Parts: sequence; structure tokens; C-alpha cells
Amino acid sequence: MISGDYKIINKKARIAIDTLTSPIEDFFFDEAFIVGSHKTENLGIERIIINLVANPQVRAIIICGKESFGHYAGQALLSIWKNGIDDEGRIIGAKGPIPYIENINAHVISRFREQILYIEDMIGISDTDAVHTRTHEILARNMPAFEKPALNAEGMGKKKSAKVVLSSSEKLTIAQGLEIDPLSFKIACKL
Repeated sequence: MISGDYKIINKKARIAIDTLTSPIEDFFFDEAFIVGSHKTENLGIERIIINLVANPQVRAIIICGKESFGHYAGQALLSIWKNGIDDEGRIIGAKGPIPYIENINAHVISRFREQILYIEDMIGISDTDAVHTRTHEILARNMPAFEKPALNAEGMGKKKSAKVVLSSSEKLTIAQGLEIDPLSFKIACKL
């Protein structure tokens, strides 16, 4: 598992609770494996996927709480589970401005979609009693542990980058009145 804004409650539980931008402390239920938040339609989802495929016990997710403004992080999580990603890593059907998965590969996403049997859309609902009731209803379903072992997905598909350093021994003029001293001029960029 990788770090994030979450707390593991019960390692044998079959359900994860994603509170989006709402405080996670309000949703610490004994029946949940993990309770966490996520605010973005890209890195937040990558972390959720990596952490859930690391535990084949988890078979369901409740997405609740306040949606992140402009990012539609909860909607993007539902979309990746329902539709996957396209060849460019874009979450199919996601509404957010940057719904691209860059740090895990399609195999990991496929495993996530196969492992998670059910996602409950309670986006916008912060009533802990309603979420707790729904947790019990979902857990009443027959959801055995996933038959495949835990998957360590951290770094799977991570894009490799090279560092290039450009330097100059001559004075460079960038714009009128703006010159770069050759003794300290160095630009580093990722490719």
C-alpha cells in the first residue's frame, strides 16, 4: 500500500469507503477495510487502485461525501470502474479536466475492475447513518475474497523520464533587458 489520506480499519473487511473531500473520521466503521478521501480525477484514483488491488479481500466501494469542485473525482472513479481507459490513458466517460492515468498500466486497471464487484454512488451524501446503513446492505451480499493474490502495483506502468541539462558559456538574451549569466545558466527538464 502507498501513503495517502486514509485509515485502515479492518484488514479482513470487504468494503472500502471513499469520502471524496469530506473528513474521513466521520466514516470510521468497523465493517470497512479502509476509509479514505480523494480529490483528483487522476493521482487520487491511481492511489485508490494501487491500495485496493493490494488487498483481494476488498470487493466493494462506497463513494460518498462532497465531490471535489471541478475535478469530479468520484464520477471519474465510477467511470474507470465501468469503462476503463483509452489508449492514451484517459478515463473513458470522466468529466474532469485531466482524467489521465499515467502511473499504473492497463493490467492494473483491469485487475481493479475485475476485483471490485460493486461501487455504490452516494456522491454528495455525508449522512454517516445513511452510509453506514448502505454498508450493511452491501455486506449482506455474497462477496467472497477475490480468487487472485494481492497485486503490488506501485510503479507498474510508471513513465520513465530522463534528465537533460542544457548549459551555455555565452551570455543569452531571453528578452529585451533580460540576460542570463553564463556562469549560472543551467536548465534541467524531464523528457
